Amino acid sequence: MSQTPKELQQKKRIVMMAEGPIGRALFKLSAPAVAGMIVMAIYNIVDTIFVSFLRDTTAIAATGIVFPMFQLIGAVGLTFGMGAASVISRRLGAGDHEGAHRAAATAFYSALVVGIVLSMLGAVFIQPLLRVFGATPNILAEATLYGRVIIGGSVFLVVNMTLNNLLRAEGASGHSSLGQMIGAVLNIILDPIFIFTLDMGITGAAVATVIAQAASTLFLLSFYLRRKGTLHPISFRHLHPTLTTYRAIMTLGFPTFVRQILGSLSFGIINNAAGGFGDGAIAAVSITFRVFMLIFMSMMGLAQGLQPLVGYNYGAKAFDRVHATIRLVIQLAVVGGALAGVTLIVLSRPVMTFFTPQNAEVIAMGTFAMRVFSIALVPAGLVILFGGIFQALGDGRSALLLAASQQGLYLIPMVFLLPPLFGVNGVFLAQPAGFILAFLTGLILMKRSYAKLKREEGARS
Repeated sequence: MSQTPKELQQKKRIVMMAEGPIGRALFKLSAPAVAGMIVMAIYNIVDTIFVSFLRDTTAIAATGIVFPMFQLIGAVGLTFGMGAASVISRRLGAGDHEGAHRAAATAFYSALVVGIVLSMLGAVFIQPLLRVFGATPNILAEATLYGRVIIGGSVFLVVNMTLNNLLRAEGASGHSSLGQMIGAVLNIILDPIFIFTLDMGITGAAVATVIAQAASTLFLLSFYLRRKGTLHPISFRHLHPTLTTYRAIMTLGFPTFVRQILGSLSFGIINNAAGGFGDGAIAAVSITFRVFMLIFMSMMGLAQGLQPLVGYNYGAKAFDRVHATIRLVIQLAVVGGALAGVTLIVLSRPVMTFFTPQNAEVIAMGTFAMRVFSIALVPAGLVILFGGIFQALGDGRSALLLAASQQGLYLIPMVFLLPPLFGVNGVFLAQPAGFILAFLTGLILMKRSYAKLKREEGARS
């Protein structure tokens, strides 16, 4: 019996992960994932760029206050998506297609329900949440206008992040990234219309973002509505909300949630610490984090791209392909992080001047912040990739330890320890210091994980 075009495409994706050249397979899986994650960062950068045209430092700071909340809710989608993606990749590699369908459907419907609940709660309790994340009295009014819309529509973000990872788990990275790009382009088009043409100001930026997210999510969902994938996440028949299914998803998704929630909380703590030095310091932090999110999201995209490749071959016991993929991504992280770091050290002042051309204080603080961040880009990128490798190998414990140590054990204490010693510069030094310490922890955990992998490889031979 001849195969349909859909079946041939599905088979082609599986063959690529099982037998294709490592470099080419990693590129095909990672390039769309990197593009998609950069697009996610662009959503917030675009808002900041257009809001900066209002020439209002308070408005820029307001978008920075809402950003960690946006990240935190997105972390829920990443938790279900990345946890299920790791399970799906390994089960597809082991030939357990029904188990892959169950993980996908359970992750999708769980993300949908939780996303709706978080959107409602976030919109209702927006002002108390903004105060927790560092909103000063001067910033609170504008942050409320922006945050109530962004958080109220964040169900699309949660479902979007889950669908992205489900698509990548079965090798359909192209459709995933195209959906993200559609959202980004739409956001760029709509931002000036809502902010300036319709004179909605900062609220218009939020409305544009939510509409763009909704369009992107519907496009991603269309892949499964047209039954083009190997998986069937929207089928109630495969919905399997049992303790066993959730344990499999959460064992590997929970480290992502811990990393993201601690990252959001630490960002809130950094905003609070920066607030002690004025709204300009918050604006400097906001701009710096937005720029570096482009690089961090790129590394997260590479981590997402490696997961189906490593996970599938680990499930199939093809250990030589697992080792080759890990070596390649580490080399890419070192070279890419070094090049990005040098570039941003040189261009830090022009970048800050672009966002705040008339505020010398913010430019000076942001230039220093960008330069110290740049020094830590290589260890920061490797920390992100170590976490992706652990999740791909099913080593949830190491992924959780790394996530908890980087944001909780190291970064948050640094925010309290360094500002009394170095003033506002101490606020900017905390994040790089946390990444460097986490990198050292990651090396120890990688050594342990690699030893386990070698034992399994020896038992196989």
